[in-house]
Parts: sequence; C-alpha cells; structure tokens
Amino acid sequence: MNKRIVYQGEKATVKYEGPLMHENKGDEIWLGVEWDQVERGRHNGTVQGYSYFKTTDGANSGSLLKKEKVSFGNRLWEALFLKYFKEIPPQLLQEMAVQEQVKDEFLQEHQDLTNIQDEKSKMITLINQKQVKIEFDDTAFFETMKKRKKMVEFYGFDEIYKKLNNLETLQELSLESQNVSTIGPFGFVGSIFKNLKILGLENNLFNSWHQIFVLVSQLPTLKELSISNNKLQKLETFGQQQFQDQIFTQSPDYLIYDYEQGKHLEISVDGCGQHIEVLVLIGMQLTWQDISLIIPAFPMVQQLLLCRNVLVDYENLKFRNTDLQALKLLNLEQTEISQFECIQKSFGHLPNLERLILNKNNLKDLPLVTDFKALRHLALDHNNFVQPQFLNKLGNLQLNSLSIKHNPLVDKLGKLYVRQRAIAEVSSVQIINGSEITKFERKDSEIFYLKSSFEEYFLLKNVKHYYYDFDDFTNYAKQNHPKVIELIKKYGNPYEIDPTVKGAYTQAKLQVQQPQYCTIKIIDHVGKLKDKPTPKKLMGSTGLQPVKMMISKLVNIPIKQITLSIQVTDDAEIINMEGKDMTLNDFGVQDNSLIHVNVIPE
Repeated sequence: MNKRIVYQGEKATVKYEGPLMHENKGDEIWLGVEWDQVERGRHNGTVQGYSYFKTTDGANSGSLLKKEKVSFGNRLWEALFLKYFKEIPPQLLQEMAVQEQVKDEFLQEHQDLTNIQDEKSKMITLINQKQVKIEFDDTAFFETMKKRKKMVEFYGFDEIYKKLNNLETLQELSLESQNVSTIGPFGFVGSIFKNLKILGLENNLFNSWHQIFVLVSQLPTLKELSISNNKLQKLETFGQQQFQDQIFTQSPDYLIYDYEQGKHLEISVDGCGQHIEVLVLIGMQLTWQDISLIIPAFPMVQQLLLCRNVLVDYENLKFRNTDLQALKLLNLEQTEISQFECIQKSFGHLPNLERLILNKNNLKDLPLVTDFKALRHLALDHNNFVQPQFLNKLGNLQLNSLSIKHNPLVDKLGKLYVRQRAIAEVSSVQIINGSEITKFERKDSEIFYLKSSFEEYFLLKNVKHYYYDFDDFTNYAKQNHPKVIELIKKYGNPYEIDPTVKGAYTQAKLQVQQPQYCTIKIIDHVGKLKDKPTPKKLMGSTGLQPVKMMISKLVNIPIKQITLSIQVTDDAEIINMEGKDMTLNDFGVQDNSLIHVNVIPE
C-alpha cells in the first residue's frame, strides 16, 4: 500500500490491491488509487456498495485500475539511462523483474556488497560495449537544481562512454520528473556517485521518507538535495519520537528502514543527512509536524526551502536546541502562515539565520520583533498588510534589505509614502523593494516621516501646529511612532513651541506674512522639459494635488507616477512634498522656490 504509480502521465497513490469484488472478478488483481489530480477520480473508494478504500476527506479522487496497466516507476540508475540515453540496455532490462513484482525481488536480491558490485559492473560493461543509443547534442546535459543547463562536452562519440564510465567524478545531476520510485540496493548508489554534490529528484514517485534517508546516508559528499513535489507518507512510527526538555529520546523505530531489504538498517535517522547544506521541500503537502520530525535527519542544513506547503499547525512546530544552528536561509513562501509569533518563537533564536522569506502568506500585522539578531534580509511581499504600523515593529532588526511589495497598504497610501516610512522606521535598511537607498533619500524620508507624524497628531487632536501639548505628543509618538523620538533628537522638533509664550510658534517663516502669490521654478528631471527651469506664478494657498495635476500635464507624465520635492531657498534642504491637505504655504514657499519633479521609485 501507499506505493506511487503513474498511469497515462498522471500520478496516484495505491490505496487498495486485490480482486474486483463488485464485478466478481476474483481472479484479476486491481489497484485502487487516489489521484494527485482530484478531477481524474470517479469515486471516493466505494463502488456499488463495496468499500475498497477511503480517499482523503471523502473526495471523488479515486479510481480502480488493472495492475498490469500501471507503471510503478524506475530505479534511480534506470532513470539515468532513460533521461540521457532514451533507452535501458536490453540485456540489463531482461535481468530485472517486472515492476509489479518489485517488492519480492527486493527481498531476494542484493543482500551483500558482491551483488552490488555485480550490478554496477553489468551497467558499466554495457556502457563500454556501446549497447545504448546515444543522445549527445542538445539533449545530453546535466540540469542543475537551479535549472541551469550544463552541457556535457564530448570530443567524439567515445567520450560519452568515458563520461558514464567515470560517474564517480559527476558532481551535479538532475532526474526531475523521471518517475524514479526506488533507490536500488543499499550501497549501490554510493558506489556509483562518489563525488555527487547536487542532486535534483523533483516530481518523482518516492513514497517514503525512509527512501530519502537511505539515499542521503550513502552519499556523504552530497550538499544540495531537492525532492520537491514528491508525495511521501507521514512519518507515523518515526513520529513517536519524544521531545522531553527538548532532548530527543532515541528508540529502535528511529533507525532507517530499507524497503528493498525489508528490514531496518543499523543506521540512525538522527543525523543521517548532517552533510546536507541545502534542502528543498517545495509543494509536498508538509505540515509543521512533518518538518519537526524531519529536521533531526538534517540538523546542519543551511538553506531550507518549504514553499507551497500547509504550515498552519503552529502547536506542532518544535525542534531541539542543537538543530538548525547553521541555518542561514528559511523560505516559507505561500505556506498559509497568518501568525508571525510562532515563527519568532521557533526560529528567532537561531544564531545564523540571515534571510527570511514570507511572501504570499496571510500576515496582517507583526508583533514587536526583538529576536532574529542575525537577520539581514526580510521579504513580506504579497501579504495582507493594510496599515503601516507593522513597520515600527521591525525597528530593532539590523536589516540590510526589506521587501514589502504588493500589499494592500501600497494601494491605499501609495508606493512613495510606504517606501519613505519604511526607510525612516527601519534605520539600518539599505535596500527597499530591490531599490538601493541613497543618503539623501534617507534624510528626506526621515524628515518627511517626522513631520507627517506631527501632522497626524494635529489632525487627530484637532490642534494647530503652533499650539499643542508636546508632552502629549511624545506619549502619542511612543505608542504609534516610536522612531519619531529618535528623529527629534537627530533633526530637532519641526514644530517647536516657545516655552515662555503659550501658543507662540518661533519659526521665522511663520512670523513673516506668507505671500498671496509667488513665482516658483519647476525643475523637471524626468519628463520632456528635462532639467530646464520653468517659472510658474501660483497662489500660496494652492493645494498640493492641483499643483501635481498642473505639473503632470506640463511634463507629460501620469500624476500617479510623479513625486515632488521642494527647496524653499538656495541654502535650504530639499524636502518631499506629501500630505493630502497640504498647501504651498504649508511648505513655506517663497518667490524663486524650486520644485523638483521625479518619478516614484518601484
């Protein structure tokens, strides 16, 4: 049971093997299967009142197939021949039993190293005898796990034989979608691939984690392994492992089980893949419980990719303090995560975790992030962040890059506002959404955020910028904009109140009567005017939005794509012009003030 098969190009899991009782076909062997593609099914395992098996959640994903019509897949070395040479040598193929008898064969064959060497010798002999059809131009390549194609360089027909006769030197191999279902006798793969470092086995017919453990335990040079899109059984027996005070209690069930010999090996699952540095487990219907049970086999993994799994059983996420100490990259993209707290609790203490990817999940907010001392890169694209307050929860991190693209708050507040706020609130960040931050942009963003925080407070409290309670603002900022307190120390209070005169505002520009009309100069850096100053006479009370509309038409750039900044005088700082209800007077505009036109960065 639970073997994986392929029929007419579609994969399924065997749930029943035996006669077809509802049609009185007791002398025929049929298989009850559950399809990976649910729409292929015809029933839920029950036919005309006979219950042959049960499908997952009772879905109509089941079918009954004649056993002789399905394929149980290939051994790993057979897949190698089929992919790169399009044919298995007839002499070697004749010696192998048909796939439906593979279990019995496994129990009878390859009981010692002599058998292993015999099978290896037969394969190499057939290669040397040139009894395989050659594919050596565009199709003879080894595809790496990163999908780069490395051409095998041959200097004549004989070179392909030389290449396979020296499989010991091969370092990268991809057997993706080759219907590999078994590894072969223990020790055989290890005797062939003595220097293999990168192995891709995506979308095959493996059905047990113990097959993977058998494989990695005999490939000590292997560094990168991808088994994405393989549907493996749950580790039910293995799941009896106990976490007592976070110390693993080993049991006989924790030994690797070799299905080909039908017995446990004298090799512990614990640490059998400790040489693996990159582990790719994408699209395998894994849960946190599965991950917790698998990690002990790969305690020193540096890159763990778990995309497109269902990681919502947070209560089952647990592992030993000694595990994952070398982890540098954790990719949890599209795993239905809605709580960051469990991620911080389980992974925040890891000393080397530098990159965390949480794209395409269901995150709406973040707790205060105080752990992740080594984290330098955080990706939160395509989540459900509506309010920007989550950004101030990241202020304690020492991030180099932050990606927050395609969240609802971008549509609500605009790319520029979100970018400026992220720059201001996460002071260590050097790259936002893939775009590098200049020192001038950082200063502009911090000043803009500082002023906008005051303006938000003024609007909320219905007070004026020249008459407000600074202590009350400080308390408000500590709760909602903690970074502002630091920015006030850095740049000063932009709305300073004279403490000796209640309500008096001391900035000189407010003591001078603001002009009714002024002539400004528009400097277009990106549009059709291209750096040519263009004078315009405008009222000081003109709102920012009408100014943007006028400039949009002037430079022939859509209003949604332009961003404005103003330099009031020659020796003044250039500050961004933002704020829904702001006017030119609010920016202190004067005659000959410069308004710079740029495009919003992606």
